[in-house]
Amino acid sequence: MADKLKRTELQVGVFVFIGMIILIVFVLMIGDFRLINPGYTFKISFSFANGVKVSAPVRLAGVEVGEVKSLNIGYDEQAKKPQVLISVWVKKNAKIPIDSRVWVNMLGVLGEKYIEIIPGQNFKALLTEGSIIKGEDPISIQELTDLSRQVAMQVGDTVAKLSETLDSLNLIFDNIKQGQGTVGKLFFDNSLYDNIDEMFADLKKNPWKLLYRSKEK
Repeated sequence: MADKLKRTELQVGVFVFIGMIILIVFVLMIGDFRLINPGYTFKISFSFANGVKVSAPVRLAGVEVGEVKSLNIGYDEQAKKPQVLISVWVKKNAKIPIDSRVWVNMLGVLGEKYIEIIPGQNFKALLTEGSIIKGEDPISIQELTDLSRQVAMQVGDTVAKLSETLDSLNLIFDNIKQGQGTVGKLFFDNSLYDNIDEMFADLKKNPWKLLYRSKEK
């Protein structure tokens, strides 16, 4: 009886041990554990992080290669303004030139933020462990609002000036239709037309008048 109980306990222990191993392997696979998939960490500096969060994806040329590990706010002594340092981890096979473009992009309809990296041309100089690269600051909603307001004001001014110009042209055309001014008389004043017609008729009869000059006194 005792031997049977010990054998049962041993079987249960082995079963629990195997289950724990399977669970650990499953967790490591889901978490993309670094011992299984080695990589390196570098930092990206921004003046405005635009809501990117820890664990946000990092994409290289549209392919997910890593994730955001931490965000820290510091101060840029040269620019005299706050600076956000985003620490990202990427896979070892992710070759990122130092002249690459980096910015915060938006994924999907829900607006999940992630780090977008477009590789540069200088593959002789790559980012390595501890490197720092300057990111392109995204435009904030407030900046977009201010820009839209400025564009709307400029469009409004242009429309107002165009309306004034059209009003002036309409006034000129009305005056022309009423026979006012030289152009109006030319098109709508019959007497001016008759005088011009008489002048040309007289020149046809007496072409010598074109060559005649009155004697100076």
